[in-house]
Amino acid sequence: MTTESHSPGRPRRADTDDLIVATTQELIREHGPSAVNVAAVSARSGIARTTIYRRYRDRQELLGAALQPITARGGPPPGDAVHEKIEWVLARAEEVLDRGIGPGGVASVLADSDPDFSAALRDSLRTGLQPILAQVEGDIASGVLVEGLDADLLLDLVVGSYLAARLRRGSADAQWRVRISELLAGSLSGPNSDRT
Repeated sequence: MTTESHSPGRPRRADTDDLIVATTQELIREHGPSAVNVAAVSARSGIARTTIYRRYRDRQELLGAALQPITARGGPPPGDAVHEKIEWVLARAEEVLDRGIGPGGVASVLADSDPDFSAALRDSLRTGLQPILAQVEGDIASGVLVEGLDADLLLDLVVGSYLAARLRRGSADAQWRVRISELLAGSLSGPNSDRT
């Protein structure tokens, strides 16, 4: 078994780290972020509290570690058409919001009822969205997307459309993703885009 040593003393076991993160993610999805604390993660995972505290100094650091793999999705394939890239981002939004943090996590951030969770999620998203933002900026510079587009606002528009569909319809299925992607691509595609 592979081990990593991060500090003096016994080496850390990767499977222990993975179990702590997975347990924290399950608690967020199933019961909302307010259910996450070191005692709850310890009780559910069977890992001693002292072991958890050796890895994470506080609850916010634990939440950050659990959210990082949820939000780190990379970017869409660079050669895809604009509508395919938008579809990809919408599918990732669904993964993060529905299957990653769950409705309780979304509600918590919208209501800011758990400031530690909100801060950890925003920090994680800031890092996780960098590959997408970089690709959007590259597509603007190369003429794949319209000139003068604000990459950050575009991402808000795409993710916001997903949230709006969930609020209005209760779901945002694959057919909806295709329709909204084609609609947005028609307005956002630049002179060098592949409109096929």
